[in-house]
Amino acid sequence: DAALSPRGSVARGLTLCRPPGHHAGRARSEGFCLVNNVAVAAAYARSAHPSEVKRVLIFDWDVHHGQGTQEIFWSDPTTLVVSVHRHEPGFYPGSGDASEVGEGLGLGYTVNVPLCAGYGDADLWMACAEVLLPAARRFRPDCILVSAGFDA
Repeated sequence: DAALSPRGSVARGLTLCRPPGHHAGRARSEGFCLVNNVAVAAAYARSAHPSEVKRVLIFDWDVHHGQGTQEIFWSDPTTLVVSVHRHEPGFYPGSGDASEVGEGLGLGYTVNVPLCAGYGDADLWMACAEVLLPAARRFRPDCILVSAGFDA
């Protein structure tokens, strides 16, 4: 709250909370995620600070795609979801292809960076440098939330 308030006592803030809950969708729990905490945080930031928080960027990185977060913000042009994850046939949860980009008003506000098995630090760095940072600069978020998985 202090970082988002117009008279906040800090210019930036960092909150560490686990788990992000990225497999939980609007109406279901899945993949050991009961509540999508990053989606709750985005909703709270917007409702508690409507003048300051209009655009939210969620950066999700984990070995598994955060299909719950993607589902929640699929049609939302005020939330940019960038997900970096392993993606191949038969690998849970089976979503996160680069062609999954949102729909309706949210078209283009879902960005998936699927990686092959065995990806490493250099691949993650490249995804951040070549996809995340340019997308963030274009989107100009008011709030950035990082959904860091347990098994990334």
